[in-house]
Amino acid sequence: MKRSFYTTTNGPTWSVSRDQQLQACERKYFFQYLSDARINSPDPWLRGIALLKKLKNIPMWQGECVHLVIAEYLNQVRQRKLPTLDSLVLSLRQRMQREWQFSEKRRFREEPAGVGKTGVALFEHEYDEMPPETRVEVLIEKAIKMLQTFYAWAGASGLAEQVRTADRIWIEPPAWGAEAPGFMADDVQVITKVDLALHHRGVSFTVYDWKTGKPPRETTEPSQNELQVSVYMLWANLGLKLPLDGVTSRLVYLGGEQVAELRFDLDEERAVETYRIIEDSVRLAQQWEGYFENGRLRLNDLDYAASFEECRRCNFKRVCRAHLTKESQI
Repeated sequence: MKRSFYTTTNGPTWSVSRDQQLQACERKYFFQYLSDARINSPDPWLRGIALLKKLKNIPMWQGECVHLVIAEYLNQVRQRKLPTLDSLVLSLRQRMQREWQFSEKRRFREEPAGVGKTGVALFEHEYDEMPPETRVEVLIEKAIKMLQTFYAWAGASGLAEQVRTADRIWIEPPAWGAEAPGFMADDVQVITKVDLALHHRGVSFTVYDWKTGKPPRETTEPSQNELQVSVYMLWANLGLKLPLDGVTSRLVYLGGEQVAELRFDLDEERAVETYRIIEDSVRLAQQWEGYFENGRLRLNDLDYAASFEECRRCNFKRVCRAHLTKESQI
C-alpha cells in the first residue's frame, strides 16, 4: 500500500481535482491515490482497482473527446493552417466511434494498457448500467454540437489570430514532467493542467478552460471552476514570474446554444487567498495520509461519500460497496 503524499518521481503534488476528491469521499481518495494500484500489479485486487481508476462516465468521455479535437484545431492554427469544421467533425466522429467499440466490447479488460490510447473504458459498460435508450450516434451528435459551438465562437472571437501571434503557447500540455505547467507551494508541486494558455509578451497572458456543460447559476460564493482558474493564474504569476495585472482567464462553456464566456482576473488579495487555500489543503492531505503511514487509519475506518447516489456513480463501488453493483444482486 502506498503510504505517502508523493505521487511522482519529482516529489509531492497537489491539484484542485485531488483536493475535491478528498473533500468528497475519503474512501475514493484512498483508492485513487493511496492504494498504489497498477495494471501490472501481482495482486489481483490492486489490478482490479487500477482498471476502475481508468473508467469514465459518458459525459466525461464526451467532454474529453471534444477537448482533444479542439486541441487538434489549435495545433493546426499554430502551424498557420485553418482546419475546416467538416474535417474536425470527421475526426471527432471517428474517434468516438472507435473508442465506443473498444468499450462496448469490454476490450479494456483484456487490454487495460490500451485505455487512453486505443479506446476508452466506460463506467456504464463495465458495470452493465448502460441506459437501454442510449445510442452512440446520439452521443456523437451531442459532442458535435459542442464542437460546432466552439468553432463558431473561435471564428467570431479572433482566437485563431491570438494563437498565431502568441509568443508562447500551451495546448493541452502534459500534467507531469519537465514541460508540465505548475509552481511550488513550499515543497509541493502544484499541478496546473490548462487547456490553452497564450502569452503575448508585454501585453497579456490568458488561460482558457473549456467546459462542455452549461454555465453555473450566479452565486456570491466562488465555484470550484473559479478556484481552478485562479490556481492556473497563480502559475503565470509564481511559476512564470509574470505580473498579475496582465493575467486573465476565460471559462468557456460549450453546453448551451451558444458559448457562455466568463472572464476572471486575479488581484493580490485573491492571489494570497488562493495560495492559502492550497496550503491548507496540502496540510490537511499530508496530515490525513500520515495517519495511514503510522497505522492510525485503515480502509475500514474511512467515511463513505455524503450521498448514496454518489456511491452508485463511483468507479470504485465494486471494491467499496459491492452491494450497489448489478452482479451482486443476481
